[in-house]
Amino acid sequence: MRNILKKLALLLVPVAAYFAVFIAFEPNNYFGLHKVTDSESSISRLKVFQREKGSRVIIGDSRLAHFDLDLAGQASGKTWQTLAFGGASLKENNDLLEWVLKENPDLEEVVYGLSFYTLNKSYNADRMATLEKTLANPFAYLFNLEYNVNMLTALSERLQGVQSGGAGETGDWQYPADYTDPDTGTVYPVHRTLAVYPQAILPRCRDWAVNTAQLERLYALADECAARGVKLTVVLPPMADTVLTQVCEPLGIAGEMTGTVLPALRAAADAHGFALLDYEWTDRPAYDEDTQFYDGFHLDTRYGLPQWTETLFAALR
Repeated sequence: MRNILKKLALLLVPVAAYFAVFIAFEPNNYFGLHKVTDSESSISRLKVFQREKGSRVIIGDSRLAHFDLDLAGQASGKTWQTLAFGGASLKENNDLLEWVLKENPDLEEVVYGLSFYTLNKSYNADRMATLEKTLANPFAYLFNLEYNVNMLTALSERLQGVQSGGAGETGDWQYPADYTDPDTGTVYPVHRTLAVYPQAILPRCRDWAVNTAQLERLYALADECAARGVKLTVVLPPMADTVLTQVCEPLGIAGEMTGTVLPALRAAADAHGFALLDYEWTDRPAYDEDTQFYDGFHLDTRYGLPQWTETLFAALR
């Protein structure tokens, strides 16, 4: 029996060593061993919030995930914490708002991202239950394949001296290279990343319909915010003209949004006590899409997003 235990102990040594390396180099700072992390993953941001519960938070998808929070603070006179993450659906944002309200009884203000794209009931990503389990159970994090791949990637970059993250969603587009399809030779009027974006989102938008169940749930959460004195601002972020003209108008989404959905949202804002800032349809910023948009949804992090950050957060002052 003693020999068996010794052999088992020897077998566990490499496993323990691997997990020690995992804990030391995992990029999401799940265990709080590093002072800061540049990870924009959902698990990283939610774990930071669990440790340091801010009173003002940003909830949304990737369009609200990359704000310079120092600039946001200067524009608004307030300190913000972002919980937005890539691909977040309307249901996930509602789940996250509900979670934040439970986690922080001293919550004061929430910026909540919404758009025609997340309002679509066929856009139904649902990851919050798994995230909550992972937040509560370190072993779920340790044995998760995705997070192990993240760690190995971060470790490889560290060993090679490669700076993770890169330049972000930005580009100094050069004509004609960045405006030409390398396969067909087609020359686009805007840079290629922006030009091809509508086709990427078109399939998901073809059967567009409002997710009324989750929209009503948002209104119920707005009621809870109002009852608790939490200021809730629903924000529709700007989109590029290419998305408007090649997706929203041909599919009838533009008419539905401006004719039915937005008036209903404005009425709901009055009824449920939240503010509504619409940069998607009503107050579309006069940005040059070729230089200030990285793609159809995301503002260039150097040439477009700082301007919108100042506009948005000044409105929240």
